[in-house]
Amino acid sequence: MGHQQLYWSHPRKFGQGSRSCRVCSNRHGLIRKYGLNMCRQCFRQYAKDIGFVKVRSAKSAAIHHIIAEAGS
Repeated sequence: MGHQQLYWSHPRKFGQGSRSCRVCSNRHGLIRKYGLNMCRQCFRQYAKDIGFVKVRSAKSAAIHHIIAEAGS
């Protein structure tokens, strides 16, 4: 068997090898939740365009407020 017959001959119907980023075709760090199918780098780049908004939790906001008051 030559190289051409063996290269990429394993079936990739499931698992990490079967999925890739819809933007850059990367296979690492894939976010599949909500059908995004984007790698984490592309998600960070396009999150605002898609409609994701980074929300700070109430606990995090309270801690940030305490630190800000202590600093002044």
